[in-house]
Amino acid sequence: MFTHLFNATSLSKWRPFTGAAWITLIGLLLSPMGCSNLQKYDVTFNDRAVYSPQVLFSDYRINDKALSMCIEQAIKDFEVYSASGLEILNCSDAGIESLLGLSQFKNLKRLKLSDNNIRNLVELSVMRDLIDVQLDGNHVVDTVPLTGLPLLEKVNLARNPALQCNGLGKFSADVGITLPEHCQS
Repeated sequence: MFTHLFNATSLSKWRPFTGAAWITLIGLLLSPMGCSNLQKYDVTFNDRAVYSPQVLFSDYRINDKALSMCIEQAIKDFEVYSASGLEILNCSDAGIESLLGLSQFKNLKRLKLSDNNIRNLVELSVMRDLIDVQLDGNHVVDTVPLTGLPLLEKVNLARNPALQCNGLGKFSADVGITLPEHCQS
């Protein structure tokens, strides 16, 4: 049926790729158009995986449902593959009440938790890389867990009516603090 494709005459006309053809083929395969979605697939050779894509980080436990959903979205948005890979988290106006479990993400540098129902900051005390913490519009009572953070530069505590003002003197003089009205006198 297809014997005419394999006769001696047709095979003698076949030529292997030249150098330029190989370069073109390799270029197409490696171009964004040719490999744009390869990171989504396992690549195997002789039934052995030679490449498997990384899987987004999911080995964490957060009790507060709102905080858990915010972290899950941040992991997707920033393509985070380990707990140490999450450095920025914005969970404003999310209905968060507890930060329990957030200490798993010790490499956070910027944390925005404005307009939630947060009272306790103990989970933040181990986050030695925190630079900027936005806690305005919460129910924070005590800031002592933040006072030992060595890289902290900015803390927003505005609109925290339950905040105990006497603990604010424990912050380093280098930390810029936005205070609630009742602590400004």
